[in-house]
Amino acid sequence: MHGRFTLPLAALATGLVFGGLGAFGQAQLEGTLEAFPNSISTWLLAPFLVGMLAATRTRAAVAGVATCAVQLAGYYAVNAMQDIGTTASLVVFWTACAVVGGPLFGVAGQLWRSGEPGLKGLGTAALAGVFVAEGAWAFLHEEQRYLAGALWITIGLALAVLSSRGRVEQLRWLGLTVPLGLSGEVVLTSALQRLF
Repeated sequence: MHGRFTLPLAALATGLVFGGLGAFGQAQLEGTLEAFPNSISTWLLAPFLVGMLAATRTRAAVAGVATCAVQLAGYYAVNAMQDIGTTASLVVFWTACAVVGGPLFGVAGQLWRSGEPGLKGLGTAALAGVFVAEGAWAFLHEEQRYLAGALWITIGLALAVLSSRGRVEQLRWLGLTVPLGLSGEVVLTSALQRLF
């Protein structure tokens, strides 16, 4: 009975905490600290963490999208309490991003924790790659926020190196995840600039 509810409760709690803190942090923090709640990478950390608890990739994917959905609900609920509005089109846009990112990063978390030896590195490389890509593209290239960009790249590389546990061959996945992350960042920032 205990295990049956662990994953849904983790998705609910993690989503609410990350979403609520994200909204509060965006309203209250400035400078480099503001990058933490206003980052795709830190938002995708939530489904990754919940995915680590899943027994299968399918459950990790479902838990990942559920976590992101609850994140959005928590985010917009806290924004409403702070009297910060939004548009329906922005909610739809971020919901679409959650439908894509949630399952991918839920599965990445599950791979890191329980995947076959050859795939374990892919799980962390997905998270590390999105930090490196966001640091390089969004913060350095697009926004010229050099400290935030350097910090994000450092976080991504540290995640990759520390989680490889000395197995250098696991770092090869960065050759896949960083370019994919950069492609995702380009698409995301282009869509945001065109639509909003």
